[in-house]
Formats: sequence, structure tokens, C-alpha cells
Amino acid sequence: MRQVNQNKRYAEHHESFVNLEIPYIPMIRTMDFTRSSGNRSKVPHFSDSDRLIHFMSVNERWAFLQILYNYDVIDVYEQWAIDLESSMLICQELNIKHPRIPRESGWAYQTFDLLMKLDASNDDLCEEDVKWLAIAVKSSHHASNKRVIDKLLIQEAYAHMKGYEFCLITDDEIRNVYSETLDTLYFHYQLRPSTEIYYDTWLSTFRGELLFNSDMRLGKLIKAVASSVGIEDEMSAHFFCHALWCKDFTMDWEQRLRYERSAESLGVMPL
Repeated sequence: MRQVNQNKRYAEHHESFVNLEIPYIPMIRTMDFTRSSGNRSKVPHFSDSDRLIHFMSVNERWAFLQILYNYDVIDVYEQWAIDLESSMLICQELNIKHPRIPRESGWAYQTFDLLMKLDASNDDLCEEDVKWLAIAVKSSHHASNKRVIDKLLIQEAYAHMKGYEFCLITDDEIRNVYSETLDTLYFHYQLRPSTEIYYDTWLSTFRGELLFNSDMRLGKLIKAVASSVGIEDEMSAHFFCHALWCKDFTMDWEQRLRYERSAESLGVMPL
């Protein structure tokens, strides 16, 4: 992308971040790539039904899911770009070369893979009600590359300048069964339309069944609860995944969610 096009893209991207009346536009989008998208993906936003979140890798998506599940996330801004003036100044101060556009002479905008806005109202260590977490997601192999290290230094310096917490997450930390399970559960984060009226009844029924039949195969248990509540088996399975995501239940996250195993062996229990 030529410099003039990058500048135009950045202006559009920045305006969408500061102007709440405009839908957020990431600096880099999955459709920007003409070749096979590979592991790039888009998933529905967790609170904005009109928005899709653009991930450039599975690692980015899994990092996002782990943060979303474990923190009180207000919003996420993926592929969030640093303005050139700031990144150029940082490079001068750090005495490193500013990254350029591949096969071009122009300057390349540097981006956080994820910029997450967190609710810190219950955090005694935070003076503000909101805190920002800037995240770089890299493979452990690439994280030791000199060019990548320079980019990470730029991101970390900018985050420090803005008062953001900066975090580097490597694939060693997120390539696990826990992430795989969260990936499956995320698509059940929100109850489907018109099903909410059944959820509380299903939840109390499942808790009762779990108390007396925890040795039953999970799939059979889910079907038994569906029959008791008077709903389809598929809806009962949806409710179970939603219950895990919203922490009405928990499980042994080091195990894969296999429905042919008993609820007890999977560590399924109410919270």
C-alpha cells in the first residue's frame, strides 16, 4: 500500500476510533489481502451486533478470547495504529530505524494487534475506572527477530507514553486446549433470540441433574435436561456452552470438551 493510501487509511481508522458515532474501522482488515486468507478470520463482536472483529491469525483470536473471558472488557480495537509522528519520534529516541512499507520507500504505520478497554472500577490498584491494555501477539520464534523486536520496542514506548499497559503474548502461552475450548464457546456467548425465557429453568434443572447424575455422559445429561425442560436437544447444548462462557458453570480447562465423557470426569460444576 503506497504512502498516500496508508495516510488516507489511517485518517479513516483514527476518526472511527475517536468519533463514537462512526463504526470502528481497523487499520488492517482481512479483506485487504488478495491471496488466500489462511488463518485470518472475522468473528462477531461480543456486544455490538453490527460489528465484526478482524484477526490476522489464530493466535490473535485466542489471545483476545482469553482476555475477554478473564477480564471485564468494555471494548476491543483490533489492528490499532500508532500515528507516524509519534512512532518516528520514538525511533529517534531509541536510535532504531523506522519500519518502511514493503517494496516501497514510505513509512509503515505500526499497529497493536489488540487494544482493549477494560473496566477497572473494582481494581484497587488502578486510580481510574477504565484502563487500557495494548497487546502484541507473536510466535515465540518471531519474537526474537531483530526487526520484530524493534517494532515491539516502538509499541511498548508508545503504550508507556499514553499510560497504557503493554503486554506481549506468545503462542507458547495460548496454543492450548483452554484456547480451543474458548473458541468453541465464544459463539454461544449470547443467548439466541427468544430462548432467554427458558434459560433460568434449564440452569436450575441442569444443576439438579448434575448433583445426582454427574457420572452420566455429558451428552446424555444435556439431552435429559432438554427433555425435562421441554426444549430441543440442540438448544440445551447451546445453553450448556453459554453457561460455561458466562461462568454459571466451570470445568477442567486442561481437558477437551468431549460430550461422550461424564460431567464428573470433565470437572463440570456450578460456580
